Amino acid sequence: MYNVIIETEVQDKLEELRSILIQTQGGKKGERTFKDIISTIDNLQNYEIGTSIRERFFINCPSNWYVLYSHKNLFIFSRTKDTVKVLKMYNEREDFIFDLFGVEMRSQESKDFWGE
Repeated sequence: MYNVIIETEVQDKLEELRSILIQTQGGKKGERTFKDIISTIDNLQNYEIGTSIRERFFINCPSNWYVLYSHKNLFIFSRTKDTVKVLKMYNEREDFIFDLFGVEMRSQESKDFWGE
């Protein structure tokens, strides 16, 4: 069993997300979606879930850094022997690899298509 620590920045983003979900999906559905996201994070306490950033993206980063996807959101976390620390949260459209490591993973064609 892992002790899960959620960084303050992530907690703030989660509260913002909750508000957005309730506003866009309605009260009950928004709360249900938010509870599903929190449940995914809670699963980090009991299960070794997530994808290794180093192995998946071939990025030179700490070997204990992982990414977990839930409802269009990505959670970056580190795992040690007894602790999981949720470090960052991104929307699926954000380029977390560039933000964290300064590595450009998108082609110019993709940027041109999306007008970025």
